Amino acid sequence: TTPTTPSRLYTRYDYYERSQRVTALQRELGMKFVDGIYGPQTRRSHIDALGGPAVAILIFHPEVWENPTPCSHGCLPGDGHYDLPTLGALINEYFLPEDRELALRIAFCESSGRSWDIGSTEVSHAFAVGWFQHLAKFWPDRSEKAGWGEYHPFHGEANVAVASWLFYNSGKHHWNPSKECWKGSL
Repeated sequence: TTPTTPSRLYTRYDYYERSQRVTALQRELGMKFVDGIYGPQTRRSHIDALGGPAVAILIFHPEVWENPTPCSHGCLPGDGHYDLPTLGALINEYFLPEDRELALRIAFCESSGRSWDIGSTEVSHAFAVGWFQHLAKFWPDRSEKAGWGEYHPFHGEANVAVASWLFYNSGKHHWNPSKECWKGSL
């Protein structure tokens, strides 16, 4: 923390937590309505005060970055060391033909991912990451189970591969928050 940045900002709060510390946070954030509940508006104000969802993931979910994505020569997506596959190519690789249209639609509904995109750095205020909006708190466990434990959720292939693993092992309900958008693709 810095002298101009209050330490309450770097505290993690449970969604819908009711407490005096939430009241103090709301006052510190200068919110007009102070009720002591860490609801959607308080959460959004809190995350925005931190610098946005991507910064908040670094603060509240550092485990996402514990295993850096392997690369033999320190390459980063888009740095010219290798060609990145498109979302469409990855969906074709990891989803069955009959599920590809739905998978593409889910990615679009979740993160505005399009078949020609080569990377997704999308982070929501709920700390969901990438094309398929994997929740950061579940990424370490799910990516490990799917065989992608050494990759972070911003890695395009890992993001799609873990989504495929979830889809085929427990169903499409993981993306129900955006169901109104993709249900026409069933």
